[in-house]
Amino acid sequence: MAIFSSVRSQRGANRKTEATEQLIAFQLRGEWFALPVKAVQKVIPLGQLHGDPYQTGISLILHQGQEITVVDVGHRIFNETAQPLVEDKQGAVPLPEEELQRCLVLVKTEAGDVVGVPIDSQPTIRRAGKSQFASLPEAYLDRGNIHCVSSMIVDDGGVDPLFLLDPEQLGSI
Repeated sequence: MAIFSSVRSQRGANRKTEATEQLIAFQLRGEWFALPVKAVQKVIPLGQLHGDPYQTGISLILHQGQEITVVDVGHRIFNETAQPLVEDKQGAVPLPEEELQRCLVLVKTEAGDVVGVPIDSQPTIRRAGKSQFASLPEAYLDRGNIHCVSSMIVDDGGVDPLFLLDPEQLGSI
């Protein structure tokens, strides 16, 4: 038995492990975004939104007797009202209304506030190594008027990049 355990420990010592972060990934307007799992309280079906008569992308929803601020990140980033897109062989195309199954990700900030983020697809769990995180250029953030995105996660395996949303920025809008 001692032989097996020493071989196992030698194997583990030879491998370099990289710290990874678990993320919830989802689509908004045909692009992939992510949030750290530790910031997500839960994912619920998107209900009736209230209080956005001027289509600003900021509204309210009632969930379990609590008013929750909803930040339509897709609207804030792309400066357009929601029209969910999906990828097909021709690129990003609008999703037919009958196939629309929007969800709301409830994000908890460090201050304890809960913010809702509507998403266009069912979320998936992904892991990313710390070396895959890349800062976005300041010029891109400034000129593109990009809000709530802190970095980009690039995977050399041919997977589409993920734009990482910052839960604290979501709570401060």
